Amino acid sequence: MKVLIVEDTKTITNLIQVYLMGWGLEFFEAGNGVQGLARAREVKPDLIISDVQMPEMDGFALCAAVRADPILFSTPFVMLTSLKDDASRQRGRLVGASAFLNKPVAVDDLREKVRSILKLPASKY
Repeated sequence: MKVLIVEDTKTITNLIQVYLMGWGLEFFEAGNGVQGLARAREVKPDLIISDVQMPEMDGFALCAAVRADPILFSTPFVMLTSLKDDASRQRGRLVGASAFLNKPVAVDDLREKVRSILKLPASKY
């Protein structure tokens, strides 16, 4: 299965990949929402994990663009953010986010969310 990680901090991208190792997922990366949308159209991922606060196009706009795309519209979309206010969560739901996880993301929370969305077997960690 293909997972697209849209994140402007390389360290966090690497960390997410390490957290999700063990299921044999194929990872793709993009550094902002504009690149993320182009990459999503190219690789047609099974899941998109995106930061919210990024240059050029933020995670909210990216999620809305994915939901508006006739090919990508049903792709599960997990938002990662340091924004902890209810308005941000509500905005995430309004644009169609499948899940909303706070940064710094807990390993177990991320693994469980991805496992349930992609219907993966229990992890062997």
